Amino acid sequence: MKKCLSLLITVTALMTSTGCFNRYNVERWNAEPVIKVLVAENASTVNVSANGSHTLSMKAGSTPVVGSGSWQVSGVASGLSVTLNGTEHLTSASLPLKFAPDERTTLTVNGTSYRGWLAVTPGSASGFNVINMLPLEQYLYGVVPREIPCSAEILSAVEAQAICARSYAIARFGGHRKQGFDVYSDTRDQAYGGIAVESRWGTEGVNRTRGIVAFSGDELLDARYSSTCGGRTANSEDVWSSALPYLRSRRDKPLFGKIYCHESPYVDWTKEVPKQEFYSVLARSIPSGARISSWSLDINRKSKRVVKMIIKSDQGTHEIKGSVLRSAFGLRSTWFKIKEKQDVMVFEGHGWGHGVGMCQYGAMGMAKLGKSAKQILRHYYKGVWTARLYK
Repeated sequence: MKKCLSLLITVTALMTSTGCFNRYNVERWNAEPVIKVLVAENASTVNVSANGSHTLSMKAGSTPVVGSGSWQVSGVASGLSVTLNGTEHLTSASLPLKFAPDERTTLTVNGTSYRGWLAVTPGSASGFNVINMLPLEQYLYGVVPREIPCSAEILSAVEAQAICARSYAIARFGGHRKQGFDVYSDTRDQAYGGIAVESRWGTEGVNRTRGIVAFSGDELLDARYSSTCGGRTANSEDVWSSALPYLRSRRDKPLFGKIYCHESPYVDWTKEVPKQEFYSVLARSIPSGARISSWSLDINRKSKRVVKMIIKSDQGTHEIKGSVLRSAFGLRSTWFKIKEKQDVMVFEGHGWGHGVGMCQYGAMGMAKLGKSAKQILRHYYKGVWTARLYK
């Protein structure tokens, strides 16, 4: 049995101790971790308002505010301008600025309200970044409803989504340490909408699975998921470089009956591209001046996804990854075939998203058939098991 490093001290231990989990004796953290989410990036001006008492802190000291207040942070010729309620200017202002609400106060930045605290830091290019710091479970309240429709009918799918989102977030703690945050608030990581998107059943799904994460072997699950697989999920290497043992292509349907994601409007799709535009896009992906003589698709026989396009020209043979083709032509997925039809090229495809891991519409279909959250996870992630890291 492997000797495990302790998980009781910090979240950092999770990131630096690969293979330290034991499925029969997962050591728990003492407390729920705090996650740092980038909610505004390179903003020229930041407006932070508080509906109750709060404190603004910086290196020079703290400014307590009794009652509500509205702050504006902007750059001026002389440096940094920080204004309270439009009239009171903070002297000797410096970044980072940290806004801490009291127990009954909510902070709003540029019109969006968030739980927890806010920090204004220098942007990566220019302007300001805003980072929302809050307990992980409260972060998930604003993630799960953005990622999956939430209702009592599909609560087990909501629970599965919560476990996936929690596992994904923890796996990325410290991922952008130099920039001062853990995850983006958009599709670069997980969509996060703050308080406004929270819902009764989304919160219920998070609360029912509090602290529970998923593992494969002794490793925390890289819980990838997408909207609609179209009837079969993809292998991880079909989209990215690594072949992960738990992200294997599998048929997404019961022994008898329809595919689990049959209610998705994106199971089947078509897109027409003018032939001239089609070849113009290909030309930009091969050496300048090369003349295309033929092209073909290399398709994974099991997952049905396009691995790459092979192009032959008067300058040799060239390859374009399936994911690059998808982006270049604005396709819903890499599960497609191409047919020529007079002056257009017709893409006929299935699914929406990368197709790796959990199919969200499929999870909802399984929930409607009475499957539990664990059954859903075991279907989409080979050899998965779950454990609670904190109470």
